[in-house]
Amino acid sequence: MTVELDDRLRELFADERLDLPAPPDAADDIVAGARRRRRSRIAVAATFSLTVLLAGGIAVSGIGNLVNDPAAPARSTVVETATVTVPRPVVEPSGYSTYRLGMSVDELLASNPRLTYLRTGNDRCTVYVLDTVPGEAVVVSPRHVVVWIRLPLGAVTPSGVGAGSSVDDVLARYPEAERHGDRLTVRMTGTPEWQYTFPLDDAGKVSAVRMESNATECDLGDQ
Repeated sequence: MTVELDDRLRELFADERLDLPAPPDAADDIVAGARRRRRSRIAVAATFSLTVLLAGGIAVSGIGNLVNDPAAPARSTVVETATVTVPRPVVEPSGYSTYRLGMSVDELLASNPRLTYLRTGNDRCTVYVLDTVPGEAVVVSPRHVVVWIRLPLGAVTPSGVGAGSSVDDVLARYPEAERHGDRLTVRMTGTPEWQYTFPLDDAGKVSAVRMESNATECDLGDQ
């Protein structure tokens, strides 16, 4: 049965009706197609090679930069700070013992019964003396308030300046002191506004300590 089947298949494939006649130009078409496929493969291979070369060149260039170029130094920010010392204003009481600048004449006399009236000048300012103070001790303005006080001998300011202190002593304790001829003045804070006045003797030493209101109608002169 197998032999018979094989014979039938041979007869079938040998039938001329199954042949497909080739067109006259079939050979040329086959050759042309083969050439196109070859050119296509060559173009693809060339493109791939160019891509590989470019990629390799970029990679090599990058490596060269990494190896040859020194790393840029890191930026550092330098912040300079300056310390400025601003002297604090000296704050000291505007009075001594039981009397102070700005107090009324009634308060003055009530708290200092040993004060003695000396005179009233043309400026209508009244001067009082005290046995422990050389010269005038207190001056009262026409508005009846204390505007001038002289400290007793041996008394010193809270910062330590008194009769006998040198100019350097005053400047060391009151750096803002100003010299006006034969005296030093130091403006102080407080109410009323006032200042220290330190008259200087011939040896350049402080001869007295006075406390004076800055705004006064009295001609204090060289008392």
